[in-house]
Amino acid sequence: MALSARIPTSYLNPRYRRRRLYVFVAGLLILITFYMSSRFDSGMSTADAAAVAKKLHLSTHSTEPNEPPSVKDENGSSDSTDEVAAPLQFEDKQLGTVTNHDIKKQIPLEPVPPMHHGMVARPSSKSAVTVATLPQKHMPRAAAGSPRLIIIGDVHGQLNEMKALLQKTEYSAERGDHVIFTGDMINKGPDSAGVVALAMEMGASGVRGNHEDKILLAHVQEAVDESSSAPENQKREEAETSKGENAALATARSLSPEQLEWLAKLPVVLRLGKIADQISGEWVVVHAGLVPGMPLEDQDPTAVMNMRTLRFPGREQARQEVRQDLEDAAAAKQKKVADVVSEGAVEAAYEREEKILEKNGVARNDIDIAVPTEARDGLPWSEAWNKAQKARKHKKERVSVVYGHDAKTGLNINTYSFGLDSSCVRGGQLSALVFEPGRSMIGRHVVKHRIVSTECEKNA
Repeated sequence: MALSARIPTSYLNPRYRRRRLYVFVAGLLILITFYMSSRFDSGMSTADAAAVAKKLHLSTHSTEPNEPPSVKDENGSSDSTDEVAAPLQFEDKQLGTVTNHDIKKQIPLEPVPPMHHGMVARPSSKSAVTVATLPQKHMPRAAAGSPRLIIIGDVHGQLNEMKALLQKTEYSAERGDHVIFTGDMINKGPDSAGVVALAMEMGASGVRGNHEDKILLAHVQEAVDESSSAPENQKREEAETSKGENAALATARSLSPEQLEWLAKLPVVLRLGKIADQISGEWVVVHAGLVPGMPLEDQDPTAVMNMRTLRFPGREQARQEVRQDLEDAAAAKQKKVADVVSEGAVEAAYEREEKILEKNGVARNDIDIAVPTEARDGLPWSEAWNKAQKARKHKKERVSVVYGHDAKTGLNINTYSFGLDSSCVRGGQLSALVFEPGRSMIGRHVVKHRIVSTECEKNA
């Protein structure tokens, strides 16, 4: 293949620069959308909320102006905006001229919707990130009689089902078995206080889910409303709040101060470490998901508690460029665009163009930047996660994630991700991942894991 222009280094490549510009613009649109939506929030006074939030390990909005989100690639480099250099072109037998496109002809991408907390202020990402490590004494060993580790999916106040699942897993406090919850222990079901009380009694661990986050924020908001005498901060009427907020406030009121404090101390990310005798690396528990390629400490806590899919603005823009080229080529040959520019044709041309760019040394970090979203119109984060782990050369570097949150998908077991929300509160099942000592096929002591589920009564 002959190049019609010398290929510059990756950071000077105009295609690389242009796509980074699009990602920056997409991020700016996200920020603007979130800022406009927050204007309609009945957000609490920062000064009034600070004291209550500090006690409950919560964070509140800063009075400083919002900063644009810093999107990082897999190498941890933040994006920046540079001048667009002259187009780079080279010829391909099937695609013709592969070139960087004029920025004026690009179609703007729709902004990724921000993740909301209803009428309550969104916590600050900087202070809300909490990564804890499970004490090693709770990790199962490859020896007969070793304590077991039981990770339970979203309970949502279903105390009877939780007790039934513990019985089915043969949980034994005397043996030293340890229980971890993947978040959303509360709300929706009939006995949130009972679930938390039992978890505390067992000395269980867990992570903060979006429902724990909501009830803690609702509790803070109510405390601020009751302590303020200013007319603008008068207690909100129930008619002014959403159904979900009223439910969160009711749950918060049903919990004791000790239970609220216990929930507030749950980390967003719980690192388990390496399971004995397993080839792969460490295990991690979160509520919703993780962005591949980003250190645990750098993950956005709101995303970790709420995400379902990932959007790739750079990839979306690249596909739009390819589609436009195909449409232009069809028009030039006086062919019907609908007959030529199918989704399959766009995808095939996109994949081939990316292979050509990669072959010629063009960096792809710009199109691999991921934006987490609550919506389902992106790539499931677990799919991206498994692909990223399998791409790691050494198995000991691969990380397995246990999570909940995604009731619609249900029990979702993959090589490096274990989704345990099997929609108990809607009449599905309550599921657990159990690590326990066992024997290999050749009779050697190992740590095995299995899924245990119990049927649930519908309560939502």
